[in-house]
Amino acid sequence: MNNKVQQNYITLAQNLGFSFDAESGAIYGERGGYCMIISSQNSNYPYMLSVTVSAQTSSGTLTKDICKQFKSNNKPVSNITQNGSLVTMSLKQYSDQTTLYENIDASINSFIDLLRTEEFKNACQTCGNQNPIPCNVGGNYLFLCSDCFSKLQSEKSMNYIENQNKSENLLAGIVGAFFGSLVGVIAIIILSQLGYVAVISGMIMAICTLKGYEKLAGKLTKKGIVVTSILMIIMTVVGVQLDWSIAVMREFEINFFDSFSAFMLLLKEVPMIKTEYYKSLVLQFIFVIIGAVPSMIATLKNKKIENRIYRLGSYTQNNEYDKI
Repeated sequence: MNNKVQQNYITLAQNLGFSFDAESGAIYGERGGYCMIISSQNSNYPYMLSVTVSAQTSSGTLTKDICKQFKSNNKPVSNITQNGSLVTMSLKQYSDQTTLYENIDASINSFIDLLRTEEFKNACQTCGNQNPIPCNVGGNYLFLCSDCFSKLQSEKSMNYIENQNKSENLLAGIVGAFFGSLVGVIAIIILSQLGYVAVISGMIMAICTLKGYEKLAGKLTKKGIVVTSILMIIMTVVGVQLDWSIAVMREFEINFFDSFSAFMLLLKEVPMIKTEYYKSLVLQFIFVIIGAVPSMIATLKNKKIENRIYRLGSYTQNNEYDKI
């Protein structure tokens, strides 16, 4: 979240009488007796917000007709859904901050009226207790009562300890990464033979290699990322060479083993082929980087937050679960 968006969120939270959680980027608070979380589901559209409560009613769920009528009566609302105890009101995007505040403020009041009319009451997502607390659990927003929060906090703590004590099987990880990279090699060859030069081949190489390592190693650490990065480089070269060898095999109608030898000879003796080969190799490296860097960042980020649990507004930077 950039500074401008964050400052706008802080201002919006203050105007609504809510609070802003800087760590997750969520706005939270209570109005009309209902505990609410306001957040954006897509970072590319930070002002396309949704308002969520955890509440239950004896009538069960909101009917389609009720939701349709609510949308019709509230123009800023794009949708209203219920998933278990979670009732979510999605809002249309408004970049103008004054308009955004006015629309979300009015929509929240209408939302509260609907919840009251349908006799919804605050409810913990786990046990149904009527005193839920807005929380962030592994990067997800949950409404939990104090008892359920404490229980889940203990479970996360145990998971963290188990993960820290789990040894990283480097050899098995390399084997897993190798098999994962083979999928990437196949993707490079198939897409190239079909006449496509696509970023997706690099993404497949990166994701499958990382997942293969993590699956067999038991966990993925920075050491594993170094190993998989080296393997990606090697297997990308292998994939491009095999692709060119197949092209030679088709062109000269020879078997694959002879085509590989022929390609290496052409690469050495024909400058044009050498130039085109290295162009394709560099391009494929670029694709792998485009696929690998976001995947690695996302993997490390997810590892950092998977056991994180805190009440919105109470996160501290020295949280032990943030260590990898």
